[in-house]
Amino acid sequence: MLQEGLSEQYHHEMEREATKAARGPGDRYFQLLAELRGRRYRELTTDTQFSEAWAVLAVLLTLLGLALDDRFLPAAGGAMIVAAAVGWAWNELSFFGLHYGRRLSETRAFLGETIELTLEVSNRKFLPVIWLQITDVFPAALPVEGTEVKLNRATNLGELSSFWNMGAFGRLTRRFTVHCAQRGYHTYGPARMATGDGFGMFSRKGTLPRQDRLIIYPRLYTVAELGLPAKNPFGERRSEDRLFEDPLRTAGIRDWQPADGLKRIHWKATARHAELLSRLYEPSEESQVLLFLNVATLPKHWQGIIPELLERAISVAGSLAALCSELRLPVGLIANGYLPNSDQPIRLLPGRSPEQLVRILELLAAVTAFAARPIEEMLLAEAPRLPWGATVVVVTAVAHDALLASLLDLAQAGRRVVLFTLAEKPPMEYLPDVVVYHLPHLVEDLIAPAMV
Repeated sequence: MLQEGLSEQYHHEMEREATKAARGPGDRYFQLLAELRGRRYRELTTDTQFSEAWAVLAVLLTLLGLALDDRFLPAAGGAMIVAAAVGWAWNELSFFGLHYGRRLSETRAFLGETIELTLEVSNRKFLPVIWLQITDVFPAALPVEGTEVKLNRATNLGELSSFWNMGAFGRLTRRFTVHCAQRGYHTYGPARMATGDGFGMFSRKGTLPRQDRLIIYPRLYTVAELGLPAKNPFGERRSEDRLFEDPLRTAGIRDWQPADGLKRIHWKATARHAELLSRLYEPSEESQVLLFLNVATLPKHWQGIIPELLERAISVAGSLAALCSELRLPVGLIANGYLPNSDQPIRLLPGRSPEQLVRILELLAAVTAFAARPIEEMLLAEAPRLPWGATVVVVTAVAHDALLASLLDLAQAGRRVVLFTLAEKPPMEYLPDVVVYHLPHLVEDLIAPAMV
């Protein structure tokens, strides 16, 4: 899954750092050689204003000076050759010891927060850097105070251009404030860099492939902001002392009772003992909550998307996950939206891990608006796999007839079902045994639901 990919990436980075620390003197020699060749950068190219005309002119000046017995002309020709040679060598060493890095004060933040971004350039060689042009890829949706992130129409990516110059063994640092204005996974980098010699005859360009990632979680509402009841926010249980039984786990057999249905009869044991016997089921595990998020904002998911409603629904789902974590209830998430660069919908089963809420928030930060399948189909497909005592919580921006019919079927089958809807009007149909919260989709931060 997405979190596993991130963990694997961090693991590889740690391995690379450990490998660097374990290198011996011989490896440092090869590392220095690679540094001289600019191996940290990709797509290295060299541009030059120097041509054969410079050499021809230097030779002509030298010959003319010798013919006229003039010392100035040969000296000028020799100076041109020396300047060209020094410029070429300077340009070849321009990327040696030149380091560019970014530092984010936080790699995870919530919508509406601000973080600090630090850009640092260091020149670890005796040659000064007269000019350095850096074009770094920045998220176009995240404003940066004090500068402008321009959109590249060719790549549809944001870019921040900056100019630097420093002396030998110099270091410059610039700090910016980034506004977390959009939920999602945002990537900084790669950076394109251009520099050259101090005479302007040669220039060199390269790409620094390193990237940094910023995860912006959706906004979370507190229980007071949501207006949910402090006690039993997912509705009252039918009986506080009742233990749910899991029909998938048989613990033994017992005498048949008139209230038992035909499905409960253990036919093999009945035939063996020549009397009616019923299955004795194990009690289900502790109460669990499974959130179903519908990313569709219209009755048919192929009709389009209303971004404001989707963001509101995602925030409500994240808030309910945080509430379950606070109540120490195992919580999971299933959504009919895809992850970026993936063809699988989101599916995270309930768990009590301390990182469970973080996993859910990361999934909600990454979920896209494209619906894999109707949410009512996912409900009916996932319901038989759930523990019998699990609470099914559906968060949706639209409550259409097909979804309400699926919820009614689950409730009639004995499932505990809770619906959070952001539709313009609450469901008018009678839904017995379904707890319905109507969250009006008004353009305001404070959501005050009304329990139907």
